[in-house]
Amino acid sequence: MNIERYKPKVNAFHYDAKEEYEEYENHFNIHITPLRVAYPAEQDNSSTLGIRLDFNMIFEEFVISGSLGQVNLFKDRRIESQEDLKKEELDELLEPLFLLVKRLTYEVSEIALDEPGVEVHFDQMLQQSTENELSEEGEM
Repeated sequence: MNIERYKPKVNAFHYDAKEEYEEYENHFNIHITPLRVAYPAEQDNSSTLGIRLDFNMIFEEFVISGSLGQVNLFKDRRIESQEDLKKEELDELLEPLFLLVKRLTYEVSEIALDEPGVEVHFDQMLQQSTENELSEEGEM
């Protein structure tokens, strides 16, 4: 993929101490939005996508939630919807956002708990989130 990436943007990032009386769930929502941009004639076959990751992650002592986004310019490729992307391409597009969430979570938890930061393992978080969604729909 020939991509020009713009700087990721943290729209929201929130740390909450876990309350015993609250119920929490992991969730991850990915939004991909084709952005309308007028390209010069030599770039007519290009596309610009806005990618946003909204998330809620539950840990033993705290909850992290937030929203991050990034704009990506695809050179020499038209993309009209998420279906135009392969899973590997989508994973590659989301990687900078996931890395930023990992870094933010580590740093904030280190400060808030006054101990070494908590490392995020997205494969486990995503699996728990998927299992919760399936059990809610009665498909599990």
